[in-house]
Amino acid sequence: MYAQKKLQLQFAKKTLQFIEEEIHRLTGEFKKLKTREIWEYPVPVRNHPLSIDLDLCTKQGFLGVFDITITESGFHHYLYRFLQEPNGLVGDPKPNQGIVEQILKQKNYPFQLMRKFLVLDGEPNEKFSLPQVNQSSPFWEKRNWLRWFFPIWGVFSPLYMAVGLLFDLPLIPFLFLINGLLFLSYRKESLLYWKEIRSLSTTSDRFQKTFLFLSKNRKFTKQMLTKITNLGDSSELLVSPLPHLVLNLLFLWDLWKIQSLLKWKLRFCEHWNLLQNQIIGLDSVLPLVNFGYIHTDAYFPIESEQTHLNAESLAHPMLPETNRVSNPLPEMKPGDLMIVTGSNMSGKTTYLRSIAMSLLLAGSGAPLIGKNFEHIEFQIHTLIRSQDSMEDGVSFFYSEVRRLSSIIQNAESSKKIPILFLDEILKGTNSKERFIATREILSVLREKNCIVFLTTHDLKLAEIPWAKLYHFTELELDGKMDFDYKIRSGVSTSTNALKILKKEGIPIRNEVE
Repeated sequence: MYAQKKLQLQFAKKTLQFIEEEIHRLTGEFKKLKTREIWEYPVPVRNHPLSIDLDLCTKQGFLGVFDITITESGFHHYLYRFLQEPNGLVGDPKPNQGIVEQILKQKNYPFQLMRKFLVLDGEPNEKFSLPQVNQSSPFWEKRNWLRWFFPIWGVFSPLYMAVGLLFDLPLIPFLFLINGLLFLSYRKESLLYWKEIRSLSTTSDRFQKTFLFLSKNRKFTKQMLTKITNLGDSSELLVSPLPHLVLNLLFLWDLWKIQSLLKWKLRFCEHWNLLQNQIIGLDSVLPLVNFGYIHTDAYFPIESEQTHLNAESLAHPMLPETNRVSNPLPEMKPGDLMIVTGSNMSGKTTYLRSIAMSLLLAGSGAPLIGKNFEHIEFQIHTLIRSQDSMEDGVSFFYSEVRRLSSIIQNAESSKKIPILFLDEILKGTNSKERFIATREILSVLREKNCIVFLTTHDLKLAEIPWAKLYHFTELELDGKMDFDYKIRSGVSTSTNALKILKKEGIPIRNEVE
């Protein structure tokens, strides 16, 4: 009774902690969440261009803020699914694009599901292994004779020893010797089976609520979990080598436990693996479910039948509701180019990131902050934050050129429509060459049916004849700059760089040139 009450108290505390974290996510107080550091993500994820350009792996980035996965495999599936990359893991399930919507349609089910995935002994961001069960048994294949001999010998030898001690029968040392030699012959492999028993037993105990919650046959599932947990309790004797040795010298104890494990596998293997796949699959979409559960104003996108991209309104999912400004996405078709101009801090780059994040959410099967968002089958590329490398001797300019070359080559072989987000590209060269190079790059991308979003301060680029022109601007209120972060048609005619410099105390002695 005491142990049960203790578990209930632990579960209540864990639930309270989860609710507090949900409030921080809802109010945008992401700094109060214990998210992981960038270096704690897999290298391919943290170095992915989308992760860098969209701040996905920062302390307040989307991947960490909404990560509530608890399994190692589920965590990796979630990361790579959001980036729309194959993760290379064995057993990677093909994502069901409608599963998040199906879960969110059930009133209280999303919250109950997330609570059942709580792990009482887990630390923040800790992930646990959820192993599959392999039914094959190489142990007996090598010792087929022992498989039939040991049940008889394992009963006869302890009985003979017991009787022999009472009646002073001969051969007792000989029996100990035989059992000792047998034990030495399988000791190395039996340790591996004990390791598997402990792993399955720990998993059974840790995920018990989840197994039972998802199971359609709770009675059978409970039997499965109870039997492997009881078998795992036997492994405690391995901590004390002497009792473990004595049990094997008397009863061939390890062989009986290996036989019990194999019988358990024979009966429950298929059922365990079915639930294991279901748990990992659901675990991988829990962050997306959580995002939709918190944002009741989020809408699911529509896949366009007319190969175009547009939305009545879109907003960045990481902005709190009080600071969020929605903007429309005009219709964009393959080959279209949108050039966004505007003064500093007016919202150009945030607008690009809002569209890119909405596409990633749509591609993951999640809802997004916006209305009537229609999208095509796409492949997303970003070039927003270039990085140089002193080690490789790579400049910002050359880094951008390599990225652009990679994107163009990828567009040639892609069956999906490439969608590109380019922010002030080719900054590392003079204005004349930058204009020529940018114009030619945009022409090539148009020929390859790419949809391109480009922000720039170079108003000469607005002369490109096929470009759709939009801008952001600042407002003047009581002599101070103010921003409404609203997109407008046409080209920006205002600048604010000198105003910002003067505001920060940097003297501008001659504004007229």
